[in-house]
Amino acid sequence: MRIELDRQGELGGKFAQTYEIDSLKLHESEVRLAGRTEVHGRIQRSGNEFELRGELQTTVEVPCGRCLRAVVLPLAAKFSERFASEVSWRTEEQHELSEQDLSLAVFDGESIELDDLIREQILLALPGHVLCREDCKGLCSQCGTDLNSGPCNCESKEIDSRWEALKDLRF
Repeated sequence: MRIELDRQGELGGKFAQTYEIDSLKLHESEVRLAGRTEVHGRIQRSGNEFELRGELQTTVEVPCGRCLRAVVLPLAAKFSERFASEVSWRTEEQHELSEQDLSLAVFDGESIELDDLIREQILLALPGHVLCREDCKGLCSQCGTDLNSGPCNCESKEIDSRWEALKDLRF
């Protein structure tokens, strides 16, 4: 979705978009949308800059961090991003970035592409470690069997050779 800045007066500075499952690709092999994505927000102009503030709600499917089963998670995130059509310090040889500059993006001056911002916000809202359940046993490190389904037939007596000398130690 492109937000046309010359039409924002007609819309009262508000925007809303609904993405169906297949209409927004995340470009991540492990993460995919599992439901519709609802986005709404407001755009405000401040001099040469535009600020987008909004919220998104969606459902994603990610692999469990231990057993790789698909886990469906609801996501809700708030976002705020500043856009400028030109940056005055771009021509300077050196410029110290302030904290405010970290959320500044450059656009063409006529419209802002919302899809890229939403993709980024979804990926940033993902938790760092996802488990299908709290007591997930994961996969066998030798044969790859899902240990949640039952035990595997691998021999678990394998000892790291670096610890072999401690085996004979007596107290």
